[in-house]
Amino acid sequence: MARIAFCLPALSSHAAVHGALARRLAARGHDCRMVGGEGLGPLAAREGLGFDSLGLCDPDLRGAGLVRTLLATAAATRSFVRRGPRALGRLSPDLVVADQAEPGASLAAEAAGIPRVTLASALPLDRDEAIPPPFVDWPFLAGKAGRKRNRGGWRVADALMMLQSRALAAGCRAHGLPLRRRIDEWISPDLDLRQLVPSLDFPHAPGRGARAVGPLRDDAAGEFEIDTGGRPLVFASLGTLQGNRRGLLAAIAGAAEDLGVFLVLAHCGGLTEAEARALPGAPLVRDFFPQRAVLARADACVTHAGLNTVLDCAGAEVPMVAIPLAFEQPATAARLAFHGAARVVPLRRATRAAIREALGAVLSDPSHRLALARPAAEIRAAGGATGAADLVEAQLQCRLAA
Repeated sequence: MARIAFCLPALSSHAAVHGALARRLAARGHDCRMVGGEGLGPLAAREGLGFDSLGLCDPDLRGAGLVRTLLATAAATRSFVRRGPRALGRLSPDLVVADQAEPGASLAAEAAGIPRVTLASALPLDRDEAIPPPFVDWPFLAGKAGRKRNRGGWRVADALMMLQSRALAAGCRAHGLPLRRRIDEWISPDLDLRQLVPSLDFPHAPGRGARAVGPLRDDAAGEFEIDTGGRPLVFASLGTLQGNRRGLLAAIAGAAEDLGVFLVLAHCGGLTEAEARALPGAPLVRDFFPQRAVLARADACVTHAGLNTVLDCAGAEVPMVAIPLAFEQPATAARLAFHGAARVVPLRRATRAAIREALGAVLSDPSHRLALARPAAEIRAAGGATGAADLVEAQLQCRLAA
């Protein structure tokens, strides 16, 4: 059996995705472990996987703005570029699964002479003039006008990612690799696993290695039983990095109270017990819930538009109120709006009244739920963690036969 190294940033949502695939492969006899900064160690332990450290600390991105995120992204890439080849050389895996969001991991694998595949835990980072960059909330615009606008957006994105580009260029020169400065140039042309299904994306042609496998999850969804007293059930979560936004969570709870719905709210450790008790209405509040089990009963979801939650909602055909906060979430929310699966409330306008209006519309208008019928069908057919494991094993076989 093979030894497989999963290289990824120290982000809880990414670790959960890689962990689900790694456990599926480990159950088939493969030796799977995570490789990254020190912050990834506890996440690897949570996923039941071994861990090899690059020897550097990861920045805390909770509540991070654009500048802090860009600096942290460049620093993480430099770590993989400088230390990754040696770390992978010591581990000597048969294959590297590199997160799309960390191109330094792909560079490190190539520098160490190890075959790799990539995995898009979040929104795929395709470079295509037909679509805007995956960091902006622009709506889809077809034709010449759209392409012109998108070209300008990509130029701005390149400027913002300059520090990371320099790290990648330096790594290429240091290891004698063909020069590739952009993050999309490190997406594997052989196998690029993606959680996002096409019917939730903007129309465009992905790279030749792209395979949409749907959400990577364990089979068990968990259990959740609650008596809502006949009221609609609304689930709310702002993800693992933004659960401390007390004002926004209070606005969501207030909107639910105004509408008379039963609110189940996960703050992911962002609130104290006293802060949770102080929320308006009488929501059921915990750090975490078995998300898919809750969504199986939910009538709507208020979300930050993180891809994991979006895909879980799509699979359960639960319409959304999307309040994007950071990273690629505005771009994901724009895709949901394009397909009619969500009402989007920009953060700057996310008042109790605005959320109440959007949530009321999502609950009363069946078109939002109907818009998720096709994505749900694609997700069921995509294969999930089992299908992704099959593709990884097929890639291993091709390498061994070569």
